[in-house]
Order: sequence, then C-alpha cells, then structure tokens
Amino acid sequence: MTAREKVFTGIREALAPLKARAPHPGVAHGVADAQWLGEEKDLEALVVQRARAAGTVCFTSVGSCGEWLGGLGVHRIHVASGFAALAGAAADIAEIVREYRREWVDEIDASFTAAAGAIAESGTIILTDESTPDRLAALAPWTHIAVVRRETIHRSVADALAAMPDDPNVIWITGPSKTADVEGILLQGVHGPGVQACLLV
Repeated sequence: MTAREKVFTGIREALAPLKARAPHPGVAHGVADAQWLGEEKDLEALVVQRARAAGTVCFTSVGSCGEWLGGLGVHRIHVASGFAALAGAAADIAEIVREYRREWVDEIDASFTAAAGAIAESGTIILTDESTPDRLAALAPWTHIAVVRRETIHRSVADALAAMPDDPNVIWITGPSKTADVEGILLQGVHGPGVQACLLV
C-alpha cells in the first residue's frame, strides 16, 4: 500500500461511523450580497468582468479561445470527455489527448475541463468531482480552460453557497494560482495553473 493509499484509507475509516454528512449551513438570500450587485442584470457580462479582474482569461466563443490558444504555442492539449466538437476545433492547433495520464503531467500544455458553474459576483469558477472527475487535469497543466455553461452562473457567493452540491470535493477558483513570499514577490502557477481561462458555452 502506497503512502497515498494509507492516508485515504485512514480518512475513509475515520468517516465510516458517521451515518450522514453534516448539512450545509443556511445562508439567507441577499444578506451577504455586495451593495453594488443589486444593480447588475447581465450575469454573463458580470462574470467575465469580475473574472478578468482576478486574472482569468475569458472567452464567449470557441473560435476566440482557439485563436488565443494557438498563439501560446502549445503542443499537446487535453480535452475532457463530452467535448467532441471542442476537440475537433482544437485539433488544428495541437495534438489532442482525451485522457489525462499522470505520466504525461509534464507533456500536456493545456487542458479543457468542465466546470460545475461560476459566480458572477467574484468571477469564480466552481469545480466538483462530479463535473471534473480528473482534478489533475484541471490543476496540473500550466494552462487550464474551464468550460462553463451559461445557465450555471450564480449571481452571488451566497447563491453559490445555497446551491452547494453534496460533493466530496468542491473547488472555487478565482484567477490563476498565486503565492507570495515575505518579500512580497508574487508568483503564479506554483500550486496550480499559471494561466486560468474560462470558456462560456
């Protein structure tokens, strides 16, 4: 048994006696909304604006995303299952792989994965195990493009919390991975993608 398997076995054994998971805390609608949010009507425009402010590159069409990706000089792109049309469009840019393998972690330059949703208020992308079962494909490549369906955009953080799925892993991504040392030097891509993008479909 590997060290990783030992850790997860220990977690499962510790959780086994629990009959049910604790319920999500109730969040009253509108209580935590930013004051300016009430004036915003176009959630698609808002999520693009707020995501770009956080450093996420946003696209509203496959064509514009493909042009941008082609300019990055990528050689191998992972496209998650369920995106056959997207894989076909990206085939002119680079080699396409449909399965993300751990041994390819240094060879895949970019990855398209499905997002569970987004939050307009903060420009946040939501990933879950159900929407993105292969988290490595979303967190390991330098360039990650989350595919967000327009109907899954939540207006506020409170709305997203109220709709939180019963999923063992929920990841909220607001911009590319960033970290800074005590000298204030900001680095991107240390704990995740250095380039985070969002494609609205």
